[in-house]
Amino acid sequence: MLTALAVAIAVWFGQLRLKRAGLHVESFSSIVLWGIVGGLIGARLFHIVDHLPYYVSHPLEAFAVYEGGLAAYGAFIGGILGGCIAARRAGQSIWRLLDAAAPALLVGQAIGRLGCLSNGDAWGIPTGGAWGIVYGHPNALLPSGLLGVPTHPYPVYEIAAVLVLLGGLWLTGRWLAAPGSISLVAAMGYGAVRFGLGFFRQETVLFLGLQEAQLVAVATAFAALSMLFIRLRAST
Repeated sequence: MLTALAVAIAVWFGQLRLKRAGLHVESFSSIVLWGIVGGLIGARLFHIVDHLPYYVSHPLEAFAVYEGGLAAYGAFIGGILGGCIAARRAGQSIWRLLDAAAPALLVGQAIGRLGCLSNGDAWGIPTGGAWGIVYGHPNALLPSGLLGVPTHPYPVYEIAAVLVLLGGLWLTGRWLAAPGSISLVAAMGYGAVRFGLGFFRQETVLFLGLQEAQLVAVATAFAALSMLFIRLRAST
């Protein structure tokens, strides 16, 4: 339910930003549809890769999307790729569309994390702090070994960080006039958020003590920074 609400609000906010930017995209519905489908596919694939040993043992559950298990970074990357393909086919400016979509995606992410908070889909590491959250329902999506154990409320941390990022984008928007600047700065900011907050999550470590999301965050932030430098240099 919250995932559907997050998508609906993100679409509404993205369309509002397009209108404010003076972009009257007649093919907006088609672009959104491609973005949603790409986002769902990417979110599920990233989740499966992040929990590969489990899905190797339970392959049919890879299709049980209704039970939860969607990775945020996969949703972002898949959604952006799907939207960009549709925008290219419609002959629209990809960078200006991304600038309108980036804050909308962040709003949707913040709302979607409320669902993760309720079902344990994005659990944190155990904590002795009084702010820890305890899941006791047997159907919660975190590992059974963490049921009844106080854990860091990771979704709350990410919601707060995303709201700060959105506030920063709003305050600096006047200086991010070059097409693509807002979306690239948003990508760098979210990369920093996911990298830092990853140390409060209990996920599989892949390389150099880092989780999949942290490695993707580093790669994404670096790629966005490089692209931003190239675009700003080309515009001067």
